[in-house]
Amino acid sequence: VVLAAAVHDYGHPGTNNAFAVKTSKLYAKIYNDQAVYENSALYQALCLADKHELDFAVRCCRDTKRLLRLTIIDLVLSTDMSRHFDIVTMVKSKVASAVQKAASTPSTGFLESLPKGITSRGEAEAYLERKPGIDLQELSTEQMHLIFQFALKVADIGHCMLPLDQHKFWVGNLENEFFNQGDLELQAGLSISPLMDRTKPGPTNGSNQAGFFEV
Repeated sequence: VVLAAAVHDYGHPGTNNAFAVKTSKLYAKIYNDQAVYENSALYQALCLADKHELDFAVRCCRDTKRLLRLTIIDLVLSTDMSRHFDIVTMVKSKVASAVQKAASTPSTGFLESLPKGITSRGEAEAYLERKPGIDLQELSTEQMHLIFQFALKVADIGHCMLPLDQHKFWVGNLENEFFNQGDLELQAGLSISPLMDRTKPGPTNGSNQAGFFEV
């Protein structure tokens, strides 16, 4: 996950995939208009990693290196915002709901697995409410994979949960990037994308921020 986070925006030009497609950028043609900059970042980063002096996995076996490569590719592609709602829905249906169900229907031997001194269902429920996190060993491979994807998405676009001064810093940078793309769209005779018209309220606007929180 850390490796995917480190490379997921490598070489990003400051405009989005839709702009690359609308203006027929080379990368859009190479990647057939699909996850343009995510694919570009992956290609450049993985090519660097193939160089002997930069190959941090040089001592890994071929199968491990293949698995690492496939995982990084999948995680980086999951940061494409066109997949955002699909991933959120999958996490809700296959991870969050499953964890809630497991907590509400303890398995056989449930009480025996709790710390000593907890002997009733009420005490067990109170303990679970206080217990931080979830037992990752109880999750399936698919669920863990979704959690990895979601963790990267939170790191990528979760600045709205940072302390206010840090959030304002990042959203201010985002607004500048948006407005710069809007200027380029205007110059190219294209319709300006939502939130990218500098004559109108942008991402730092309170109502727009509320909408982003909901997303």
